[in-house]
Amino acid sequence: MSAKTTSARIQARSTLLRRLMTLLVALLSALLVFERFSAVTIALVREGGGEAARRLALQCVAACPEVFYLLALWWVRQALAAFARGELYTPTITQALHRVGVMLAAGALIGVFIIPSVMRALGSGPGYVIAYDVGGLALGAVGLALTLLANVLTHALALQNELDEIF
Repeated sequence: MSAKTTSARIQARSTLLRRLMTLLVALLSALLVFERFSAVTIALVREGGGEAARRLALQCVAACPEVFYLLALWWVRQALAAFARGELYTPTITQALHRVGVMLAAGALIGVFIIPSVMRALGSGPGYVIAYDVGGLALGAVGLALTLLANVLTHALALQNELDEIF
């Protein structure tokens, strides 16, 4: 199989996956808004401030990691769009790995270490300071690993460019 055929196949698949990723991000964003905020917004409109406003604040805090995870999916979508345009190599890949890694790590960090304390400060908390969440910790570790891989690939590209100048 020739490189041209492989590139064309990657571009075609990336176009399809970009469309699917767009639908996924839109669907998950809508579900996040409806799940987190519909009941509490209705209660806020009916009852007014006080308890309903506090519940809305709690839902906003609880949604923070999910927003970061959706941003990670969006950056994957952006990388697929670049692949579909024919930008198949290192700069696109390293940028995508870095962006997705930062979003995953930030979402996990916030979900595990910050949200329990903020929820507790708002008067509704589980009573602990750190949420031992295996999924969150795993996503954080994967995010950090992706940023490390992006740095390694960036360094490899710089070395390759240096070698190309010599020879």
